[in-house]
Amino acid sequence: MRESPNPFRPNCDGAVAPLRVYWLTPEFFPPEMAGMGIITSRLAGALAERGAEVQVITRQTLPRCASRERIGRVEVRRLTPAGRMKGVGWRALPAMLIYIAKLMVLLIANARRYDVVIISGMKTIPLAAVPVCRLLGKPCVLRVESPFEIAEPISAESLAKMQPLLGRALSRALRAVQLATLRGADRVIAISSEIARRLEQLKYPQARMVCIPNAIDLRRFHPVSGVERERLRARLGYPPGRIVLLYAGRRARSKGVMLLMQVLPELIARHPNLFAVLVGSGRGAWDDCEEEVVAFRRRHHLQEHTKLFGHSDQLQQHFQAADLFVTPSDYEGFGLTTVESLACATPTVTTSVGIAPELVHHGVNGFLCPPKDAQALGNTIELALNERQRWPEIGRRAREAAAPFDVPRVIEQYVALCHELRGH
Repeated sequence: MRESPNPFRPNCDGAVAPLRVYWLTPEFFPPEMAGMGIITSRLAGALAERGAEVQVITRQTLPRCASRERIGRVEVRRLTPAGRMKGVGWRALPAMLIYIAKLMVLLIANARRYDVVIISGMKTIPLAAVPVCRLLGKPCVLRVESPFEIAEPISAESLAKMQPLLGRALSRALRAVQLATLRGADRVIAISSEIARRLEQLKYPQARMVCIPNAIDLRRFHPVSGVERERLRARLGYPPGRIVLLYAGRRARSKGVMLLMQVLPELIARHPNLFAVLVGSGRGAWDDCEEEVVAFRRRHHLQEHTKLFGHSDQLQQHFQAADLFVTPSDYEGFGLTTVESLACATPTVTTSVGIAPELVHHGVNGFLCPPKDAQALGNTIELALNERQRWPEIGRRAREAAAPFDVPRVIEQYVALCHELRGH
């Protein structure tokens, strides 16, 4: 197969070196299973395939991984200290300061090895990276991953573990610093309209804001034939002849997992043929609810009506095999699984968070309900179940809605942005 031309080299003799990108992120997949890590891996890998030299710089995980390795065409460097920062209160401060110092030293020492810096998230990393990029004259792009990054400089979980007055004072100071670093970036990427609106409310210059969504691989996430679907259901251990309701994602309270568990008993009482499948793990999450799910399942005698899977690296098979996908998150920066389910033509019930309100049209290509509302969630699932005869049509329209999120279309926008910034 012929390689794609390098978009970072001019078509003339004496071509310049390819673009060199440092991508800074608090999470990277592998081994992280969260959405930000998966997206960073996907986009950094796609940019490397287009000819850029990409190095991902992230933080060590627990258990520890290699401090340096190459994954595909992407070089990965992991800095210490390891461990979780979110939700641990003051205990995170020393680790955060050490990490910021190490990151600043690395960026200064390697200044001749990168042309553009892309940052995922606006909480900790920009505090080091944006000032250094300004000092060195390096273009810097900041991806805002969630509206809560703007609203909560320190997470509510961490604040709850701090002394109230000091916690609020630190939050105000950190917010001022974060807003200064936000304005110091050459470009800010909003991954959803909700984030773009938050940035507009902060009076961030529209000329420096770029709306680029997250990406999925439509070659991997696609609908399958009825015959293949039945094979997948048998392979995955789904019981035959049942209506399969799927949840896939972190098994965490903020993902609305316990809200879904609460509405299941009544739904199953009305639809005895309903079978709920939960795929994912809460391991390492600050709001892990694994034990609560297991206890609720046992207490309400749901073992015959539910199946629990751990993390799966073949998530598309579950989307392709399920009848209905439900994602009841309290909030989302984007909502990756929503787009993935739509791409697989799976009828989807989702809360109106992240990308969902601009992508899902209620009753047309999916179903919307407000977050944190058990009654609304149950009613919306009930509505979706009663629309079974329309599921093929809903699935077809869902697949069409996912087209703009295909990796090649999204990465072209990154290529154009890198061209623009390097040309300055």
